[in-house]
Amino acid sequence: MTFNTIRKPLPLSFTQDFKPERRLISQLLKFVEEYGIGNKHEISELTGIPTGKSSGKVEPTINYAIAMGLINAVKNGGSWTLTLTPLGKVVLVEDPYLSERISLWLIHLMLCRPLNQLETSSEISGIVGPWFTLFSISETRLGPVFSSNEFGAFMEEQFGATDKRRKLCTVVLGSYKEDSCLGLTRAIEVDGLDKVLRNKAPRELEFYPVYSAYLFLLWDEFFPKEKQISISELFKRTRILSALFWNEKDSWIWLDWMTDNGLLNMDRQTGEPVVLRTSNTLDVVENIYSELL
Repeated sequence: MTFNTIRKPLPLSFTQDFKPERRLISQLLKFVEEYGIGNKHEISELTGIPTGKSSGKVEPTINYAIAMGLINAVKNGGSWTLTLTPLGKVVLVEDPYLSERISLWLIHLMLCRPLNQLETSSEISGIVGPWFTLFSISETRLGPVFSSNEFGAFMEEQFGATDKRRKLCTVVLGSYKEDSCLGLTRAIEVDGLDKVLRNKAPRELEFYPVYSAYLFLLWDEFFPKEKQISISELFKRTRILSALFWNEKDSWIWLDWMTDNGLLNMDRQTGEPVVLRTSNTLDVVENIYSELL
């Protein structure tokens, strides 16, 4: 079973100004399980995802699902070969309509994940640049409350000042205005006065397996040969606290939960806390829904 691994950012244009719609992603996952191969018109016919000659929602939906870690994809000419990742298989079995908030937080976090780059690199980037910019590197620049114009200015600093950058801001913020997309996460809320409120990730028990799976997937990507590492280095490289909008204190109960459930051992006796992973990633991924009542 191959986990979704991406070595370079998805093109900024991949959204084609479309937002990630839960219903369409759900339909795509069902197609991948049953068929897995087809051009965009064949996929459209079998899923109901609209497409046209030069644009449409099939290929943006495929790319969103790649970015969310739900599928792996190869395009040869006009034909796609799509396979479910272990994460995608679990989601399709447990929550095929993406109706649970924990599923939405999972795919939200996957959109925010950083690329694994050399430690010597002065640049930092994410799988999906606009999501990474807003949710993983903006906490000191934008803070918990900001305007869409402030977000737009930050985006232009990262990717250049063009009309397309402004449209990307609309796509990202609009994805959290609509419950048909990612609005149910309440990761951000946009009011009628053009103010954007950034919320902390939920700290209820049912979400802990999701955060744990996300952490283990990032651990595999950033530290594939390390079983033991300092918690500060783990958090620094993966930027998981930034994506959760937590401080280190916010994470303590979750870390204790992972320890109690046999995912980690933590040594707090030798100065800086050190964690040892005591579970494998596939087991953690398969238990994402284990605390859901």
